[in-house]
Amino acid sequence: MPDEKPSPLAVLRSKPALAVAAVLAVEIAVFYASPNREYIPSPPPLAQFDLNVGKWTMAAQHELDPESQNLLKADDTLTRDYVGPNHIDFFVAFFKSQRAGVTPHSPKMCLPANGFTEESSRIVSLSVPGEPKPIPVNRYIVSLGDRRELVYYWFQTAHRVTADEYLSKFYLILDSLHYRRSDEALVRVIATDFNNRDDEAQEKDAIQFIRDVYQPLKNQIWSSNTNAAVWR
Repeated sequence: MPDEKPSPLAVLRSKPALAVAAVLAVEIAVFYASPNREYIPSPPPLAQFDLNVGKWTMAAQHELDPESQNLLKADDTLTRDYVGPNHIDFFVAFFKSQRAGVTPHSPKMCLPANGFTEESSRIVSLSVPGEPKPIPVNRYIVSLGDRRELVYYWFQTAHRVTADEYLSKFYLILDSLHYRRSDEALVRVIATDFNNRDDEAQEKDAIQFIRDVYQPLKNQIWSSNTNAAVWR
């Protein structure tokens, strides 16, 4: 007979899990109660991001409606359509600090809330220019009626890229304690109308867009030349 897997509840009640939970609880308390200063970056507005990236050219730029902005509470956002080998929906939400409890919203919450149904979800590793090792990225396919979209997204800070929503919170605590900063960006790339042409070719285009946009966006937000403020 195959080995029985422990139930999720049993795993959560195990000594290692309880120990990790206790450590995280202490770190969270230290993070939010600490009177130490926090480094808060002040990068250029995302609206100044490059209109042309690789073979891609901005076709349209959109503003978030007040209701979405009030829900998101990001310090800066960018919503654009880029055209090139394919049509790409590009979205960035940047948070200068999460110390007040304002954090990025996962597309796995936002898209289903807008009526989309998940078809598949997994984390993939993509090599991008300028990085010594591949970055983890969520590959998420959703559908709404006849509409089908391929979504790639990740959480990015000055020090790392994370695909897992829960792991990003863990690193938030560690980086806040180590670097005294909690700035983070949610980056989302969507290949729209995923069912209207060859899926493999469209996915290849989306991955190429990520490779083309990664370093310019990183330089835009986390360049060493960005100004900084100090929060008490």
